[in-house]
Amino acid sequence: MVGFRDIISRPRWLGLFIVSLIVIFSAYKTLPRLNDSGELAFPVAGSSNSFSINLANQKYVKPKNVKVIGLVFFGRRDRRNLVANGGWIDEVHWVLNTGKKPDLAYLEEILAGEPAYKKIDLSDEGIGFEGYGHAWGHVERGAYYIKIDDDVVYFADDAVPRVVSLKLQHPEFLVTSANVINSPLMGWVHYHSGAMHPYLPEFDKWEPPLLDYGSKISWKYTDYPSWAGPEDYFWDWDQDPPYHGHRWLRLTRDGAMRQTPASKIEYDTWGRGLKSWGIAAQEHYSFLENLLDNRLDKYKLNKAWITDYQRLSINFICVYADDVLDNLPMDTVDEEWLTVNLPKKLGKSVAVETDALAAHFTFGTQGKMQDTDLLGRYKDYAMENACRRKVDLHAEKTS
Repeated sequence: MVGFRDIISRPRWLGLFIVSLIVIFSAYKTLPRLNDSGELAFPVAGSSNSFSINLANQKYVKPKNVKVIGLVFFGRRDRRNLVANGGWIDEVHWVLNTGKKPDLAYLEEILAGEPAYKKIDLSDEGIGFEGYGHAWGHVERGAYYIKIDDDVVYFADDAVPRVVSLKLQHPEFLVTSANVINSPLMGWVHYHSGAMHPYLPEFDKWEPPLLDYGSKISWKYTDYPSWAGPEDYFWDWDQDPPYHGHRWLRLTRDGAMRQTPASKIEYDTWGRGLKSWGIAAQEHYSFLENLLDNRLDKYKLNKAWITDYQRLSINFICVYADDVLDNLPMDTVDEEWLTVNLPKKLGKSVAVETDALAAHFTFGTQGKMQDTDLLGRYKDYAMENACRRKVDLHAEKTS
C-alpha cells in the first residue's frame, strides 16, 4: 500500500518538480558532521522502557564505520541527502520497476550525474507487488538502508540522522520509521496530539491558475480567506471532491474540528486514514500551516512510538540489510513482512522516531486528492525555499 505502485495519476512534471525541489534540496542545509574522533554521539535513553526513549534535543553525528544507502523505487526524482553534501547517505540505489521509456531515459540522466547512484534492474524478476519483494534481495550486507517513497514531498533535514541513529542505538527495533504525515496509524496520533487543524473545501467555486512553471498558488494558509459556511455543516470522510482544483480553507470557530473528516480518523492500518482522500487532504493542509507557523513541535512526542506488530506504512524507514538477507524469501508483500511478519518471528519491535518528520503525499486509495490545490501549494513552498537555497549555495561555490 505504499510507494510507486500506489502513486495516482497526476501531472508528471509536477510530481518530478516537487520531489526534486523540496525533498532533494531541503537536505542541503548543514547537517551535523563527524567530530574530530569520528565517533557517533548517540542519544541517551531516558528509560529501559522503549516507550520512554528521550529523542529530543540530541546531536547526531554520522560514524565513519556505518554505511547508509538510500533505496528509491524509481518513478520520480532523487533525494540528495548524500554524505558529499553534508548528509548521511553514502549511496542511492534506484530500483528499476517501470517499463515507461520516458522514465527510463530520465533515470539514465540521473545515474550519469552522480557517481554515488546505482541502478537495480528487476525487469527479469517480477513487476508490481512481486517486484518489491525481489528488490530487497539486492541489499548489501553490513549496510543500513533508508527506504524513501518517491511521493514523499517533504522531509526534515534531521530526519535521516534521527531514523538511522535510533536504529543504531536500538538494534531491538527491526525497523525504525520517520513520523510520517499521511500515514494511517500516525495520522490518528497527530489528530489526538493537536497537530491537525479544521479545514474544509470552500463553498464558492474559484478558478485556480494553471499548474505550470509560471503559475503560483501560495502555500501559506494566511494568504487565503477563512472558510465561510453554516456552523452545522459537516464534510464526511468519504464525500467526493466538489470540483477539480478546489482549495481547502481554515475554519476559525471553536469546536470546528467536529465538522471535518479528520474527526472520523481511526488508529487502524486499513481504516479511514488510508481510505479517505479528505482526511489526507486535511493532514496536508494542517502540516503546511504548522510549517508556516513554526509549530512542527506539535507532531513531536520526544519518544519512540511502538507499533506493537500493527502494519505500518513504510514510506520512510530504516532497516539493517543483514536482518533482511538472513530471513528471505518474503512470504508476503514487503510492507507486511517488514512491519508484521518478520518482527513477530524475531521478537523485535517497529519504532517510529516521532521527532523525524516526513510528509507522504498520497496512497492509491486517496486518488481524489489530485482534485485539490495541494500540489500547487507544495510547488510554491519549493520555489520559495528549496530553489532559493540551491541558487544561494551555487553562488557560494562559484564566488
